[in-house]
Amino acid sequence: MHGVMGVANAQRSLNIIRSITEFISQDQYKNIVPFFGVVNEAQTSRIGIDTITSFYIEMHDMMRNITGLGKGPFISVHDGFQPLERWVDFMPGSDRVALDSHPYFAFSETLDSSPLAQQVTRPCSRWGARFNGTMDTYGFAAAGEWSLAFNDCGLYLNGASSGYRYDGTLPSYTGPAIGSCDPWLDASNWDDTVKENLKQFALAHMDAFQNYFFWTWKIGASLATGKVNSPLWSYSHGLENGYMPTDPREAAGVCRNSNPRAGPLKPSQTSYVSQTIAAAVRSAHPFPPVSLADQANAAALPTYTATGTPVTMPAPTFASATASVGSGWVGGSGGWEGDYVPVQGCTYPDPWDAETASIPGACTGSRRRLVREPRMTPPPVAK
Repeated sequence: MHGVMGVANAQRSLNIIRSITEFISQDQYKNIVPFFGVVNEAQTSRIGIDTITSFYIEMHDMMRNITGLGKGPFISVHDGFQPLERWVDFMPGSDRVALDSHPYFAFSETLDSSPLAQQVTRPCSRWGARFNGTMDTYGFAAAGEWSLAFNDCGLYLNGASSGYRYDGTLPSYTGPAIGSCDPWLDASNWDDTVKENLKQFALAHMDAFQNYFFWTWKIGASLATGKVNSPLWSYSHGLENGYMPTDPREAAGVCRNSNPRAGPLKPSQTSYVSQTIAAAVRSAHPFPPVSLADQANAAALPTYTATGTPVTMPAPTFASATASVGSGWVGGSGGWEGDYVPVQGCTYPDPWDAETASIPGACTGSRRRLVREPRMTPPPVAK
């Protein structure tokens, strides 16, 4: 939602989110995918939180029209690299919108020069209170990405052949070097002490976050060395080599509950009760928005028209399978009949490179909010 194609790109995103929601909400998959991260790492410093809120309300209504209120996956919204506290009052009355954060030490502005043994409890002091506080004040929160990387030593982590801050080889880095990256690029040289410290480091992360996804499951071996050269980022490699816990439940209590939560999540934060997004919030965040951060008049920007055939995601097929894989479509329209498609006769700017493009004429579809506010399905009437 930035640049000349900002609104049109948001509309295309709604198409994709709708198709995925339709697929994962089928009976065959609804219990497998309970958490849907709809937009990864939106740059809210450029987009603006008010602008992206307009998109999120439209997306929320579309998804809940498909799933039904109180049904379907949690909608996971990334924190946009803003402090978790910034989102306390985000979309009050929504149906199970969770907050996702990606906390890493590797990308901290300043790397910690302390030995690994002195850093194993840092996740507790750095993030434990913040995640507990967010669960108390906002609702469900999760660390959607984290790793064991206490430094930035990992093959191509900073880009192809770009070097590292930790050893001072990153060209854009002007700070002091801390040490060599060589020991952290090859786990085959780690002794039992290093492995145990990393395991405790992992458990501290797990206890601090409580709800999380590790990034990532598997890093392949480098073609140049034949070894995994980003071992701090590979969960499977950690299991195979004894530096990741085999039972994440061991994490309970590692942080010693120094910043306990006030209580369990409210019913309205885990299921639909009777809440609704206030009319004032909706009117303050129309979709399409009135303006974008770099476009004062969003009404003049090119848009698509909702007259296309929706994309139905196919399920994989197997010759000997007997189970039903579903049709790819759970049945709801999401609030409109067709996908957003280009207006006939319009030549649009490149959707990936339109920051300074000229605004084309005659490239606007319907300007009204197309998604109906979700409503509870009335109970059946006895006859």
